[in-house]
Amino acid sequence: MARELVPTYCALCISRCGCLATVEDGRLLAVTPDPGHPTGRALCIKAKAAPELVSHPGRLTTPLLRTRPKGDPDPGWRPIGWDEAQSLAGERLAAIGPGATAFAVATPSGTAIADSFAWIHRLAHFWGSPNLVFATENCNWHRDFSPALTWGTGLGMPDYARSRAILLWGSNPAATWLAHAERIRAAQQRGARLVVVDPRKSGLANGADLWLPLRPGTDGALALGLIHLLLQEGGADLDFLRRHSDAFSPAPDGGGTVLDRLAERAGAWPPERVAAVTGVAEEPLRQAAAILAGEKPVALYTWTGTCQQEQATAATRAVNILYALTGSLGQPGGNRWFPKPRLNDVAAFGQVDAATRQRTLGQGERPLGPPSRGWISTRDLFRAVATGEPYPIRGLVAFGGNFLVSKPATRHAEAALAKLEFFVQTELFETPSARWADLLLPASSCWEREGLQGGFMVDEAADAHVQLRPAVAAPPGEARSDTAIVFGLASALGLGEAFFGGDPEAGLAHVLAPSGLDAASLRANRRGLAALHLSQEPAVPPITLWSEALAALGGEALPDWRPPPPSPGLPFSLTCGKTPAYCHSQFRQIDSLRRRQPEPVAELAPDVATARGIRPGDRVIVRTAFGAVHYLAEINPRLAAGTVWAHYGWWREGEAISYNAAMDGECFDGISGSNALRGVACDVVAGGG
Repeated sequence: MARELVPTYCALCISRCGCLATVEDGRLLAVTPDPGHPTGRALCIKAKAAPELVSHPGRLTTPLLRTRPKGDPDPGWRPIGWDEAQSLAGERLAAIGPGATAFAVATPSGTAIADSFAWIHRLAHFWGSPNLVFATENCNWHRDFSPALTWGTGLGMPDYARSRAILLWGSNPAATWLAHAERIRAAQQRGARLVVVDPRKSGLANGADLWLPLRPGTDGALALGLIHLLLQEGGADLDFLRRHSDAFSPAPDGGGTVLDRLAERAGAWPPERVAAVTGVAEEPLRQAAAILAGEKPVALYTWTGTCQQEQATAATRAVNILYALTGSLGQPGGNRWFPKPRLNDVAAFGQVDAATRQRTLGQGERPLGPPSRGWISTRDLFRAVATGEPYPIRGLVAFGGNFLVSKPATRHAEAALAKLEFFVQTELFETPSARWADLLLPASSCWEREGLQGGFMVDEAADAHVQLRPAVAAPPGEARSDTAIVFGLASALGLGEAFFGGDPEAGLAHVLAPSGLDAASLRANRRGLAALHLSQEPAVPPITLWSEALAALGGEALPDWRPPPPSPGLPFSLTCGKTPAYCHSQFRQIDSLRRRQPEPVAELAPDVATARGIRPGDRVIVRTAFGAVHYLAEINPRLAAGTVWAHYGWWREGEAISYNAAMDGECFDGISGSNALRGVACDVVAGGG
């Protein structure tokens, strides 16, 4: 028997952990960490379960065509060949036309779709579709794009190796990004202070110098309170602001300088008011301000915790302005934009003309949000399909996503899925969303296909690293990579010339060309190589505290926080978060992961459990104004008072265990479209069977 240890990386989430695959006679036996890789010092249980994913008997293995009406629990799948599947897709989509066709793609942060993400966009853009459903409004918009409202670019990458303080706000890298967690622990060992803002004390928060247990959804109020303390007590870096921001420019509304107006806005948030609203006591609030003022440079990371709320843009703006006051942006030890490999972007955003972009759903309502890049919400998609407003959408081509479980319920969801004339879905397994498809295409997993990663998003050396991940197992049956499926659909739609004559290898060569590397050298060096040519980013972008862009739309030039309307009979606050065993709605078919986390759980703060007479292990129903979810109860003393922290992403036939089914798809941030998934008023009662 031939046994080989193959250097690779896990593509299942954004951490892209370097690992070693043990392969014997074409079978994947094990996946272990690769300490020699920039992100290979740790590996989560999802990656270690890769052999089970690859060999799972429930995997899709051949294209399937629906034979029964939409809505029938059994789609009556009929296996067909790839030639028939691609020909059928080309004919049906051509008849519908690009203007009435939407595309959908899973998140590259929490799935392995990153291998094909740009190619899927290229297909949509060259086909001429104005609409692509992407989870950005609930995933990465407030990390990668909303900061542009304050400093013109994304959040950047924390320079953990040189920071004296680290602020984690709504981000738990121990569960979501192991390479970051490892760097943070190393920074702590050399003396860096760690402040964690999160309703739940877990992961890195357990070893933090300071944990701020805020009530879910009150992030904006907390950030304004910290801004107030920094300005009031001389903790802001005024020299940095004078050199790099509009702080000392006259405020456009005539109220002194921009900094004066910011001080006035934040002055409405003294510690006693912040404590009353957020649940964070005055003393730890002052301690946090002292660390941010005295332990510079500060590194910041935030993710979905500040994103998935109704006031997401204002909260993000407040956190970003707070960070700007520390003077750490762009500085060694602060958030920086490390040089990255020069790669050709094949997504072809420039292919979309202004007239097409104006037709993007939501563009008129949210021109500063995801629609500006063609990314739409499922809410807007379903409304257009079901009602024809603002115009009809008749076709959908989706690559992963499982939006029925991973996005909030909307009143149009089922009607829209039933009404779609042609719905193509690529997947690993049959999911609740896939059961509505007309054509279901089997995708290979990341372990069964080659994939390129340019930059590993942790530190300077990792960001310069390029790796061409090899396939370490054969795909089941006739399953194909998403990229191969894209190239096949492009050919069926007459777009072969835009896809390098249908040759993915030529496409890969085009992507790599500016880096100074080629596929042959990367295949010969499986752990990857440093790019020879790197892009250079500005050290400190200009900082805009006063947002004219938001003001021009009738919004707030400076952020504020407003209390939500009262919710009678719903006294508690519901939130959610990731756990190591699963990612979004994935991997619950994997036996070893299900043994670790067999049931959906709702963790209750002790005061919630006491108020409702609930004990550990009780079956409970968590109820919102929109729906109810059944859970197994746990009591967690490390939760902010009044908080219920629940698992999401679960689905089983006939069971009310989908967190998003209890979320209101019509409740979202007006700038970004981010859904209110956290800080949702709720109650908890015993029951649920």
